[in-house]
Amino acid sequence: MTDDFNICSLVVHLAPARATAAERAIAALPGVEIHARADNCRLIVTAVDGPQTKAIDQIAAIHRTPGVVSAALVFHAFDSAADAETAAASSQQQRI
Repeated sequence: MTDDFNICSLVVHLAPARATAAERAIAALPGVEIHARADNCRLIVTAVDGPQTKAIDQIAAIHRTPGVVSAALVFHAFDSAADAETAAASSQQQRI
């Protein structure tokens, strides 16, 4: 496992007739979390890299899920632990 951090946020549109099953299938994917639902079959979802999974693979799985009409990437962040430590140290120095 690496110390890299990778998170993707998506808006997923579901076909009304298959929305319940599609939502259940998406929620079951490792590294995927549903944060919000709208009445018109939209989901706000995040996918993160994990020890056994990659966010990009989970996004592909979402696209292949029966009942998914579209899944649009709306946010992506990739950072390494070293970059985060450097940014924190720089922020601390600026306060001094």
